[in-house]
Amino acid sequence: MIDEVAGREATAEEHTPSWFRTLRHSPALLALTLGCLAFYLWHGIGEQRSYRTTGFDLGIFDQAVRAYAHFKAPMVALKGPGYDVLGDHFHPIIALLAPLYWVWDNPDMLIIAQAVLISASIPIVYRFAARRTSRWLSLLISAAYGLGWPVMALIDFDFHEIAFATPLLAFAIDALDRRDDRSLLIWSLLLFGVREDMGVVVALLGVLRILQGVRESPPDPAGAQPAAANPSPATGSWWRRRWPAVALIAAGIVAYLVSTAVIIPHFASGHSFAYGSQYDALGNSVGEALGNIVKHPLTAAKLLVSPQTKLTTILYLVVPFAFLPLRSRYSILAVPLLAERFFNSRANLWQPHFHYNALPWLILTLATLDGAARLGLFSSARWAHWGRLALAAWLVVFPVLLIVNPSTAGPTPITKTRDEVTLAITAAVRAQMATVEFLPANTCVEAANTLVPHLTNRNYVSLANTQNWTADFIALDMSVRDVGGNPPAATPQSVYAAAIARGYKPVFTDGSMVVLQSPDYSGPTPECRPLGVGKNHP
Repeated sequence: MIDEVAGREATAEEHTPSWFRTLRHSPALLALTLGCLAFYLWHGIGEQRSYRTTGFDLGIFDQAVRAYAHFKAPMVALKGPGYDVLGDHFHPIIALLAPLYWVWDNPDMLIIAQAVLISASIPIVYRFAARRTSRWLSLLISAAYGLGWPVMALIDFDFHEIAFATPLLAFAIDALDRRDDRSLLIWSLLLFGVREDMGVVVALLGVLRILQGVRESPPDPAGAQPAAANPSPATGSWWRRRWPAVALIAAGIVAYLVSTAVIIPHFASGHSFAYGSQYDALGNSVGEALGNIVKHPLTAAKLLVSPQTKLTTILYLVVPFAFLPLRSRYSILAVPLLAERFFNSRANLWQPHFHYNALPWLILTLATLDGAARLGLFSSARWAHWGRLALAAWLVVFPVLLIVNPSTAGPTPITKTRDEVTLAITAAVRAQMATVEFLPANTCVEAANTLVPHLTNRNYVSLANTQNWTADFIALDMSVRDVGGNPPAATPQSVYAAAIARGYKPVFTDGSMVVLQSPDYSGPTPECRPLGVGKNHP
């Protein structure tokens, strides 16, 4: 059945302006988009300048994209010698950033690219909103999205491949909403290159396309034709309108299975999809976990909201939108993104502090608009007028509170990210700068996590305990809890003691920074260049 909202949306495609015209014809939207872009750039580049970026993940992506820029396989020394990053996640779309390194061979290019990608999604949110409500409310919810805590968390996390998904998924949902099948297929195809889990999201886009009300074609004015020669209008219309949805479902499922069962295992050192066996509470593989979810749905539902951290994260995602996303089908798109984290055994994935929440936030922003429209909040009724004012106040209060509130229970507020002053050059920062300056180029280095993004364009660099004591230098920050990387990670004190036992000698100190030199060091070597293979290559 086609309800009133769906009926209006069915003809929206021909009346919807392009992304560029939407931006050009709204000075306020242009100001908002450029303002967000400026803030993203200020914060991201400031983090790099202040040594608050890290090897995990900025250094990882820098090494991968630099390899692509030189037409090489994306080997990432930070993950281990001879480690092909396509054995970790399937994200070939990052190769599109390779030309940026032909202009400037620096990890700052990734920070800039991420800021541009996220900013590009803001006008799409506005266009989606403008089809339903007034310009001022469309602008407000676009600001709530662009300044929302999950977007701030993504900006604060240096760089991640999901930055590509923010505009692509926004375009795809917008195309779905407008019933623009050609655009929906194009954007969905591009999503496959972002990450393997996008296959599931694309399949759900296909499901939602089938569920949309579709108007039958008008009767043939020339009269009925024989069934064998010309199908009935209803039958022809059904297939003509549904085949893109069927294609999306099939392609999404195939893409996920091929990427996780064939492509990633092919490049992985263990020839398996490592993230498919981290669902201890449900099974030893994705298939086993899905089977147990079907068999024990109540247990699975309980696991989604316990321990409390998971429920807290969910509430931080839906409360800022006054629970309106729950009225929209589009919210279904966020389910696999949340489920793959909350069913996972790694507790750090459950937190409301990281970049993982950016895509659910985008989905729920658009679902808020759709849900509000389905509830009649954008109608001409008097109660709807007051409802829109209440929603506007809610959108102002909650996002603002979440990005400035110093509470440790929820998202890390943007005013406290890693340090109180983003651009501050403290004594500790100067010590790190001096350490980077001391280390010779084209040498093999195991470095503190915050030093790595400043060394990837001049050294073969990894974190500690990666090069099996073949590194020329080991640069440690003795003031931090661990040396970085996936937990549990070694303490700098334990690495220092082990290095001394192996014959390494301290050759530089500044504040908490210490550099140890290998007893076998004889100068820079070709294998220790940024794209070298290292001295411990397999």
